[in-house]
Amino acid sequence: MTHLLHIYVFGSLCRGEISPGSDVDLLAITTGGTNELSRSMFSIYSHSKVKRIWNEGNPFAWHLHLEAKMVYSRDGSDFVQALGTPASYTKAIDDCERFLAIFRQSRSSVASDRSSIVFDLSAAFLGLRNFCSCYMLGLGVPDFSRGVALRLMGDMPPVDLAHYRILERARLLSTRGHGAPLAAAEEDRALEALPLLENWMAELLQRKKDGR
Repeated sequence: MTHLLHIYVFGSLCRGEISPGSDVDLLAITTGGTNELSRSMFSIYSHSKVKRIWNEGNPFAWHLHLEAKMVYSRDGSDFVQALGTPASYTKAIDDCERFLAIFRQSRSSVASDRSSIVFDLSAAFLGLRNFCSCYMLGLGVPDFSRGVALRLMGDMPPVDLAHYRILERARLLSTRGHGAPLAAAEEDRALEALPLLENWMAELLQRKKDGR
C-alpha cells in the first residue's frame, strides 16, 4: 500500500490568536507505511477517518475546513481542501449535552475534593468552550476560538469576566503549565461562577430543544 501522509496546522496559530500560552496544533493524516509520528506532537487520523467525519458533519471536520493550513503533502495534493465542505452539522443537541455533562462532572469533583482544583477547573473550561462551539456551529455561526463562550454570552454574561478569566487560566495551567498559580481567593471566585455557568448552559440547551 502506498504511504500517504498529509500534515496540517490548525487552531490558534491559523486564527492569528497567538499568545504566550498558545501551542501549535498539528494534524497528521496518514495511511499505509510505518507510522513513526509522535502522538504527543500530532493528532493522528487516517484518510478514511477524516472522510468519515466529513460525511458526518462532525465539528472537528468543520474546524479543519475553516482553519487548517497544509504544511506537508507526500503526494503533492491538498487532501483536506479536496474534500470540500463538510456535511451539515446536525448533532448540536447531543454534543451540547455531552459537554454540559463534562462541566457538571468537573463541578461535582471539585465540590467533593479541592486537591485537584486546577485540573477540575480546566475540565470545566473545556466543557464550557466546547459546549459553546457546538452551540454556535448549530446556529450556523462556527467559532472554534478560545473565547467562543464570551461571544455567545454577548453583552449579558452570566458571570463576571474576571471569574471567567480564572477558569481560562486554569486551563492553561493544567494543559500547558503556563501562568501564575491560582490564589485561594481566585479559586473561590471560580467556584462561585460554576453554578451560574451551568444554569446558563442548561437554559441555552433547553431553548435549543424547544426550537427557540
